[in-house]
Amino acid sequence: LTLFLTTGIRVSELVSLNINDVDFKNGCFKVTRKGGNQVMLYFDDETAGALTAYLDERKNRGNYDLSSPLFLSMQGKRISVRSVEMMVKKYARIVSPLKKISPHKLRSTYGTMLYQETGDIYLVADVLGHKDVNTTRKHYAAMSEDNRKRASKAIKLRK
Repeated sequence: LTLFLTTGIRVSELVSLNINDVDFKNGCFKVTRKGGNQVMLYFDDETAGALTAYLDERKNRGNYDLSSPLFLSMQGKRISVRSVEMMVKKYARIVSPLKKISPHKLRSTYGTMLYQETGDIYLVADVLGHKDVNTTRKHYAAMSEDNRKRASKAIKLRK
């Protein structure tokens, strides 16, 4: 859940991560995007702490190997996309019982927060891995409308 909300990672990218894809020194991990190109996604200290705690627990359980999957199922195998979707729904239902929350919705929330914070649609498109900025613009068009309304009130010629 933390990775969706702090990096905007796709669920397919998340389940394909291995432990050795994580670089704590540089605060990033290597993901393979749609189309097969690899990029680095960066994370903050809070996310690093969550990953460290998770990996420490893995070490304590004795199922830690650098080349093994980052996230495991209860059977000790690579977690599936479906399992992640079910887990997100399970925990999201506790927090927000009336909303239907999916991994993609969490990714979208990250994109929304990033756009609100930076106002840079090109940055959001790049971080989310959208090949065409118009894809990003389409999803955040309502926010752009809000920004234009806010901009109309920002400058006053007479005070």
